[in-house]
Amino acid sequence: MKTINKAMLYEAVAEFIQLHAFDHLLDNELAQFKNLLKLWSATEDANELHYMTEKLIPYLSKANFFVETVSPAAIQLWFYALSYNNIPIGNMMQDVSTNNELSTY
Repeated sequence: MKTINKAMLYEAVAEFIQLHAFDHLLDNELAQFKNLLKLWSATEDANELHYMTEKLIPYLSKANFFVETVSPAAIQLWFYALSYNNIPIGNMMQDVSTNNELSTY
């Protein structure tokens, strides 16, 4: 995997953190997420990278797209970074749909 892919995802996560899309996470969860992302971005071995990606996906799927500070451009960068790094977004879209249904009741 090229470094540019990792940098794009790292930037997207950093932007979503700044936009408060992960404010609902507990402090220790956010710290674990940041640490895992840092380890993932430093990993060079393909097998280890795949393993780390699998551990990263549950955190990535917790992004809250319904925070008023999250713009369409930020969401576009988010999904572009995920797809560019071959991270499946299907389950995340299901989570978004479920979260949206829960928030309307």
